[in-house]
Amino acid sequence: MDDGLLRTMKKAYIKQTLSNVAVLLTALLVCVSCIKDNETETAPECAILSFSVNSITSSVLTKKYDREGNASDTLVSKTILGSDIYFNIDQVNGRIYNVDSLPNWTDLTRVVPNFSSRGTVFGRVVSGDDLYYRLVSGSDSIDFSKPVELMCISTDGQASRFYTVKINKHMAATDTLEWKTTSSNLSISGSSKVHVTDGKVFVFASNGNGEQVVTFANENDATTWSTPATIPVDGGSVVMFNSQFYGLGTDGYIYSASPDQLDTWTKASDKPMKRLLAADDYFLYAYDGQAIIGTSDLQTWTVQGTTDLDMLPETSVCAYSHASNTNSKLQVAVMTGLSSNNPDHGVAWYKVTSSDSTINQPWAYIQVTLDNPYGLPHLGNLSTTYYNGAFYAIGTSDADKYEYLYRSDDNGITWHQLTGKYPMPANLNAANGATSIATVGTMLWMIQENGQIWQGSIR
Repeated sequence: MDDGLLRTMKKAYIKQTLSNVAVLLTALLVCVSCIKDNETETAPECAILSFSVNSITSSVLTKKYDREGNASDTLVSKTILGSDIYFNIDQVNGRIYNVDSLPNWTDLTRVVPNFSSRGTVFGRVVSGDDLYYRLVSGSDSIDFSKPVELMCISTDGQASRFYTVKINKHMAATDTLEWKTTSSNLSISGSSKVHVTDGKVFVFASNGNGEQVVTFANENDATTWSTPATIPVDGGSVVMFNSQFYGLGTDGYIYSASPDQLDTWTKASDKPMKRLLAADDYFLYAYDGQAIIGTSDLQTWTVQGTTDLDMLPETSVCAYSHASNTNSKLQVAVMTGLSSNNPDHGVAWYKVTSSDSTINQPWAYIQVTLDNPYGLPHLGNLSTTYYNGAFYAIGTSDADKYEYLYRSDDNGITWHQLTGKYPMPANLNAANGATSIATVGTMLWMIQENGQIWQGSIR
């Protein structure tokens, strides 16, 4: 480390300013960018240009229910994607902070920052050690439970700039659900199926003429939807696999379309099907009348389930998958819907899936028995989604009302009616049409056929 750098760091430790350097360089009309406190700043010879953090995983104490409905405290792992945390850099006041506060349960003690800069970056915890240590972007884990001071030093060691980084989170436990409503130009009829990809929300439904259509909106604008385009497949059958939409045509064959070319659907398989069911990262699943079968290439199909086929969902089919918490090569897939063979409950199916045939498991129907009386309830216009580490379901009750939100913390095995901190929107009226629930980024969306959109989040 050269003498200039050592002199600058020494001044930082004893909190002296660099005013003498600023006066000299200003007189020489040389751009200086890095003055601590209230000194005049000029061109950026040293500055932090961008700032973000890696995804943050926290162990959170939450309630889980056994098959008898008894609640117990359980530690679960929750992750906030780094891409969902946005930071602002206030170059004038030397502040870096996240725009939206994180949930109260977020563990900030081991956070990895990513940054780009002009100059070398050092850091220390405010009100902690006096010594600075050099930081490497994307590598060093820092305790951000307290503000962190960053010092950026120019390459010649003659100038420095200081920033205070504070990652804000809610002070009180806010594991509650609040909704805001938005009117939109959405024009559909009846129940719908929702897919989210490439920053857009796609809704497959019918129009007023009974034709199958698809419309979409940007994730950040729930008010403006595209003109519905007619499609040659059953919208309720559409699944997403390998970034393509797949749907079942009236001729029993599977057709596919790209999200950016929804007016072009091409035949994807020569094998006729009875139902198109689900998809995960490894397979697309269908029912051919004999078994649940899956394919990774739409050419070769393998058997993926042969039991309880009379309980396969016929309507309101939704399916989601997520990475296993115990094995990175595994996914957990859950499929829900309604079956005419089970008028008392919705049906839920479960699968551990992998491209490795030795650990890939067949689809299994989750039985509703005396040992497990908390099965998925039978709800009109049933709709489910996977959000924040759990599965959520909505639908109309016997009173033809959207009364409750239901949650499953165990991959569809048990479902529990949520009350108190998890209300349904007070102005959600089933008389105004069918409503679907979907996960859009960090938000839950409920989309009603009359064009009303509700957005909420559990923090």
